[in-house]
Amino acid sequence: MARFQCFRSDSSGVRWRLLGGNNRVLGVSVRGHADHGAAVRELDALRAETGTARLDFERSATGQWWWHLSVSDLPVARSAQGFARKIDADLAAKRFLRRIGEASLDSSVMVFQPGHRGRTTNAVN
Repeated sequence: MARFQCFRSDSSGVRWRLLGGNNRVLGVSVRGHADHGAAVRELDALRAETGTARLDFERSATGQWWWHLSVSDLPVARSAQGFARKIDADLAAKRFLRRIGEASLDSSVMVFQPGHRGRTTNAVN
């Protein structure tokens, strides 16, 4: 079962990512938010507007393909990794879109610290 997880890794604020049933990252938020509640509000908006979302593809200087998802012309999500072929990026984006509606939401915020292996969990009230 897919799930959304909020995390903080640096000074960019709280971001979210969508994890598949195998814990692989399917996509990540484009920007950070002031707090967990703001990140959750963006997820709610994404779920409500999935049908009107615009999907774009970009080929980087390294030759890898990346997908980007926009809602109302506002960038919301992107692929968590690059793909060797555009068709693979397209399949990954479609997998992300299919999982949005079924995904649960973790109530905690994971904290990733530079120079440390692993992570800590902060409970959200």
